[in-house]
Amino acid sequence: MFAKNEKFPMFRIVLALILVAGFFDVTNATADVTVRYVKWDATGANDGSSWTDAYTDLQSALSAASAGDEIWVAAGTYKPTSGTDRTVSFVLKNGVAVYGGFAGNETSRDQRNPTTNVTILSGDIGTADDISDNSYHVVVSSNTDNSTLLDGFTITGGNANASPTSSEYFYGGGMYNDMGSPRLNNLIFTNNHAGFGGGLYSQCAVNGCAVDLTLTNTVFSNNSVMTEGGGIATQFSTPPLSASHRLSLTNVTLINNTAGRAGGGISNRGGGVDVHERDL
Repeated sequence: MFAKNEKFPMFRIVLALILVAGFFDVTNATADVTVRYVKWDATGANDGSSWTDAYTDLQSALSAASAGDEIWVAAGTYKPTSGTDRTVSFVLKNGVAVYGGFAGNETSRDQRNPTTNVTILSGDIGTADDISDNSYHVVVSSNTDNSTLLDGFTITGGNANASPTSSEYFYGGGMYNDMGSPRLNNLIFTNNHAGFGGGLYSQCAVNGCAVDLTLTNTVFSNNSVMTEGGGIATQFSTPPLSASHRLSLTNVTLINNTAGRAGGGISNRGGGVDVHERDL
């Protein structure tokens, strides 16, 4: 038996409304913000200083960025590594906002259109379309605070299937979050797999830790796990610790996520869930 969450075909309408309403609820970058540009086919200096001279690899921009910076990423597919090391992920940084959905010629953030300019973070690093050699986690947001933002991406192809089950790489195919509190806006988690927490896994496993994970205008579709939390899984360690784990959902849609044991859509072990206009 397996657990599954299902929606009717109205999902496409809901998703369209989410994208239209959510993706454009942004403000322009202010003059004192350093913008680092990423465009997979840029042919300039590859220093991230403009669209012409954009980095061709998102990892380069993340490495160079510091608190207060923004990273603007043009439409295309970006992978954590050009090699085959499954442990390599896109690692978010405190104070750095990463935005997808650009065509590659915009001069202000509100000109982007993620619906048209689909920007994909993919874990399909090995043999194309063979999930067995994919990245364990596509994105890692551990130890971040709410000054960290990921906005306007499709996250796909993560496969956290490592053994033993105590390994970090058994959790969070799309995103792995250990004691992090990032803001996740306007994202699509799709076709990610894991032992636990297919689309997103978040934990608070150290005495006294606090996690406040905020998701807005985000879709989880067709993610799967061997155990619990096909779309999302959160948990404390056992026995319970002096810790706080809050999951805040606003306009979050889950569809066709599956779990081998429980929680096709969401598995929440011990954390608080704050729901605003959730669509499950």
